[in-house]
Amino acid sequence: MMDDFLRNFISKKWNVKGLTFTFLDILLAVCITGTGLALRSTVIAYTPTDIRKIVAIVLELALAVLCGAIVHSDTGSRLRSFLTYAVLVIYPTVIANGSLWNINCIYYVILFFLGLYLYGRGNQILGGVSILAGLVIAIYRMRSWWMALNVAYPVSLSRGWPNFYEIIGKKAFVELYDKVALLILMGMLLTGVYWFAEKKIKVTKDLALTVFLFLAILIPYFAPYMPAWAGYTADVAALLYFMKRPERFYVPMLHLIVSYSAYAYAINGETKLPMVVFSILLLFMLVIVGLDVYHGGKQDGEETVRSEHRGGSSGRLPEETE
Repeated sequence: MMDDFLRNFISKKWNVKGLTFTFLDILLAVCITGTGLALRSTVIAYTPTDIRKIVAIVLELALAVLCGAIVHSDTGSRLRSFLTYAVLVIYPTVIANGSLWNINCIYYVILFFLGLYLYGRGNQILGGVSILAGLVIAIYRMRSWWMALNVAYPVSLSRGWPNFYEIIGKKAFVELYDKVALLILMGMLLTGVYWFAEKKIKVTKDLALTVFLFLAILIPYFAPYMPAWAGYTADVAALLYFMKRPERFYVPMLHLIVSYSAYAYAINGETKLPMVVFSILLLFMLVIVGLDVYHGGKQDGEETVRSEHRGGSSGRLPEETE
């Protein structure tokens, strides 16, 4: 009798707002969460532990849940959503950023992905506000970090992140390049906005994630003075990107290698490969994701034009020719 009860209890399925899970799923989630906390406990003493670090750890777990919800909402796959949670709980750069260094980028990164989740659920205004709030916090914290380390660091266009200046030289014409770089970056962003508007592209939730990942790689790549943790947002976005596009499995793998190497360089002052190699890898990923943005945007733009044509026609549409 007891065996039947245990068997039924273990195999019983619960359904919460469309998400189906069993007791074994809960047990596995508890084990993964415990593993993540255990990994954090091994490095948490590296920097002083205060309320900010503790809250950051809680938010990191919340981010894993949120990203799992995003994947489930977009793909409908329970396995992929759980894998997203499991990977993010033990993601090396996430653990290093909060528990090890107490940098706590999670305070604004979680707002970015909350915005993506809300946007995908149809709340475009709240989603935009959340992303904008995260952007304001990120700019404020980055500027504060720049001001605090302006004297401690040598004059260089890169402060840990292998950006574009690793290729052309990060210590030459610094005062000129930093201003020109911001203008070029702004020009790229405005060109993208113009292209989306000119092609009448409707930003679906699938395209929104691709664009978000592209920007998360593009901005730290061309912006000057980026720290080692500048790839935090793209690390998480690349994982979601892979869960929706399994053929792009190499993107989160390569980006994690780049991010972890940047952390290692900041801590130890050296890496297994020259930083310029990681900069070239980022450029490769930027091209791949950029092409996905282009093809996805072009397809959505064509569908928008067809929809408008159907809506404006009062009869049978002419047959399309090849």
